Amino acid sequence: MAQEVINIGAQADDGTGDTIRGAGIKINNNFTELYARPSVASDINVIQNNISTTASNADLSISPSGTGAVSFPGITIDDNTIKTTRSNDDLRIIPNGAGSLVIDGISVSGTTIRSADSTSVNVNEALVVDGTINADTPTFSSVSIGSTLDVTGATTLSTLTVSGATSFVGTTTVDNLTFNDNIIASSSNADINLTPGGTGVVNVSNLTIDSSINLKDNIIKVTKSNDNFDLSANGTGSVQVSNATVQEGTIDDTVIGATTQAAGSFTTLNVTNPDVNIDGLNIKDNEITATRSNDDLEFTASGSGKLSINGVLLPVADGAGSQLLQTNGSGQLSFVTSPILFDHTLITDGTATITGNSAIQTLDTFSASTFRGANYLVQVSDGTNNRFSLTEINVTHDGSTVYISTFGGADNGTGDGSTVYDSLEFSADISGGNVRVRAKVNNTTSQVLKFVRRIINV
Repeated sequence: MAQEVINIGAQADDGTGDTIRGAGIKINNNFTELYARPSVASDINVIQNNISTTASNADLSISPSGTGAVSFPGITIDDNTIKTTRSNDDLRIIPNGAGSLVIDGISVSGTTIRSADSTSVNVNEALVVDGTINADTPTFSSVSIGSTLDVTGATTLSTLTVSGATSFVGTTTVDNLTFNDNIIASSSNADINLTPGGTGVVNVSNLTIDSSINLKDNIIKVTKSNDNFDLSANGTGSVQVSNATVQEGTIDDTVIGATTQAAGSFTTLNVTNPDVNIDGLNIKDNEITATRSNDDLEFTASGSGKLSINGVLLPVADGAGSQLLQTNGSGQLSFVTSPILFDHTLITDGTATITGNSAIQTLDTFSASTFRGANYLVQVSDGTNNRFSLTEINVTHDGSTVYISTFGGADNGTGDGSTVYDSLEFSADISGGNVRVRAKVNNTTSQVLKFVRRIINV
């Protein structure tokens, strides 16, 4: 509706203007249109220099039309962007008095940034600081600093990568290690381990251990005046040196490194847990072993000396054929000829039990191709009936048939010797190339046989 203007006439009270009622109608029409406008019908109050909403908890929205923006002197607000309108102007937000600028939990007061709820401020993306950082008790998950990081107080860094020179003033603690000047220390009783990555190595050009041992280039030496240099293995281990050169000094009063070489003579040489290889010989623990294939292990005394084993002296030369070693009771062995050694016969003994079941059983065998015959002296014991006998058996063969003869028996008969006790029947045969001497019990009682056998070569 267009504005309705009241006709007030040409002169006062000339009767040419609108009537009072007509003028009132125009006034009402104008106000009706005014109050129907959104700017008047809204919940906005403008009182002096305050603009506010009348509805509880309602937003105050300032919306330009189209591509327009909300402009203030020196500031333009365009959508979610606030910028200055003057070239190179600062954008300044200044709270009143001791107040702070709070942006979604972050409080800014002067040059201080802190959390509004006094918890922590998280920087989740990369933080680039071109100047100096002064930190009291910070915690960083990953830090990359191009210039100087100045830290005072306790600082926790989960990852710190330093590409250039680094300087720590005072004591710095990294996990269980502390760094102070030129000293690296660990927590109580903890080891310090240096571990390279992959195939890398730990390189130390000059290292002193316990103020006593120094390692430099290829030289290991003691640093304290007149100190010994001791190499000690652990447990059953041994100190192994693949190639050693001793240039001077003495070992057990034997001169080392002299102009003229001399044989070493040691009164005592102690080797703990030895494993020594000496030109075809190995000495390990309590064993001495020849290392070359099929080599003999030889012990030779010097001159008229003899080889002593646990105080027993061995002869210095071999004996004659078929001789035996004999001791004189004082630790001296010598070769002697024994009257019981034979060239063509062997004497042995044995035992067998023949059960009382009327079956023929073997009591002894010998090779038919090696031996022609044998003589047996057999003792028969029947412990159940307390009867015993001693008899002699001769056996020979022609390669296929065995011949046996039993004679010269002596026994206790029924117990008083008045009758003959003949409880066994002896026989012999050839089976599998062996002569078998056999027996059968003629009652139900088992018989224990003990015999001496002399066999004669073919």
